[in-house]
Amino acid sequence: MIVFGVKAGNIGNFDISGSKCDYCGQESSQRISVFGKYAHIFWIPVFPVGKKAIAECTHCKRTIEEKNFPPILRELYKENKSKAKRPFWHWAGLGLLGLLVAIMSIAGITKEEDPRDQLLRNDIMAMNPSPTMESDSISYKIKKVFDSFANEDINPGKFEYLTTINGDKALILVKIPNLKKVKKEARTEALEMIEVITNEQEDLKNKDKYIGVHGTYNMMLIKTPTDLQNNNIVSENSLYEFYGPKTKE
Repeated sequence: MIVFGVKAGNIGNFDISGSKCDYCGQESSQRISVFGKYAHIFWIPVFPVGKKAIAECTHCKRTIEEKNFPPILRELYKENKSKAKRPFWHWAGLGLLGLLVAIMSIAGITKEEDPRDQLLRNDIMAMNPSPTMESDSISYKIKKVFDSFANEDINPGKFEYLTTINGDKALILVKIPNLKKVKKEARTEALEMIEVITNEQEDLKNKDKYIGVHGTYNMMLIKTPTDLQNNNIVSENSLYEFYGPKTKE
C-alpha cells in the first residue's frame, strides 16, 4: 500500500491571447490549465513541490505540455501564471505537524513531573548482571534460577538484577534484553520464577512486592499488590508506589 508520494491537482485555468497555435495556425486564445503538485503522506498534503501547466488551443483543441510551449506562449504564461494560486490545503500536513508540535510542547511544559520516576530510573540503571550473596542476596538467588531454567534463546547471561527494600515494601527488578522474543502469553513465567524465589525469602516475609521486568528499552512486565501488566510497553506508575507517596521537591 502506497502511503506517501506526489500528487497533482488543478489550481487554476485562464485564457491567453496573442499566441499562434503551431498545429492549426490560428491566433485564437490558448486555454491554460495549471496543476499544483504536492507531497502527501497517507493522502494528506504535506507541502507543495512545484507546478505544471497544459495549454489547449480553443480552436482546434490540441493540447501541449509546458515543456513544449513555444517561446511566445512561454513568456505569456510566465506573465499570467500568478492567476493560478495554490489552495491553503496544499500545506495542510505542515500545519497539522506544527499544531502537533505546539500541543506536545505545551503538554511538556505543563506536565507535572513525578520525582519517583527519577528514583525508578536510578534503580534501573543500578541493575547488576552479576549480583553476589554479599551485595544482593535475593537477586543472586533469582539469577541462579534464571541461569538454570531460562531458555538459552533469550541469553540469560545478559540478564541484570536489583532488589531493594523500603520499609514494608520490596522492589525486585530484572532486565531481560531479549524478552520480546518470548511470546506474550509465555512471559509471565518470568514473574512466576521471581515469585518462587522471593516468596521463600525471610527478608521479604509480609512485605508488599513490586516486581518489574525490563526489556531492552522499557518495562514489559509488572506485578504489584494492585496491578499486573504484560505488554511490549507498560506503564511504570504502579511501581512508583514502592517509593511512597508523590512529593514535590
